[in-house]
Amino acid sequence: MAQSVGIKDVARVAGVSVGTVSNVINRPDTVAAETRARVLSAIDRLGYVRSESARQLRAGRSRIMGLLVLDMGNPFFVDVARGAERAAREAGLGVMVCNSAQNPGEEAEYLSLFAEQRVRGVLLTPADATGRNIEAFRRHGIPFVLVDRVAEGTTECSVSVDDVAGGALAVRHLVDAGHRSIAYVSGPPGLNQVRD
Repeated sequence: MAQSVGIKDVARVAGVSVGTVSNVINRPDTVAAETRARVLSAIDRLGYVRSESARQLRAGRSRIMGLLVLDMGNPFFVDVARGAERAAREAGLGVMVCNSAQNPGEEAEYLSLFAEQRVRGVLLTPADATGRNIEAFRRHGIPFVLVDRVAEGTTECSVSVDDVAGGALAVRHLVDAGHRSIAYVSGPPGLNQVRD
């Protein structure tokens, strides 16, 4: 396995201080063009890649947001993940996507992982209807928004589809198209969308 190249290696090869290498990476306009070119050449030659984990350790938070969904096989959550990734990328962030498989125990493990990774925030579809996992996660001080579900006893920010209005719009469309006999086929009774 190849040994990783550090900022000290770049400084040695470029003949500059570690601080100068840091400036080239973080504030290139503060470094003379010739020095900057030497450092960039050393970076390229050595294959140096900045350590995100070291930067994260210094900053106390990452450039990652968490997304925890109930079922990645559900097309709804695929669309949620796609939208979250697009918005995160526009904000200069990445997304760590986890699937609780509707298991409160797995949900708790992933929420702990998000806290350990010091994610910027979390979009969460709670599997634990009691809200215990949310209550435990809240203590970490990481902002989160509930997606498509609300857990009992919580007053968190949430985003969901207005299923009642959507159903009314669908029926109105069918009636406007001249249909008079309209059937409703339901899903499993435990789903929020079915209860609405």
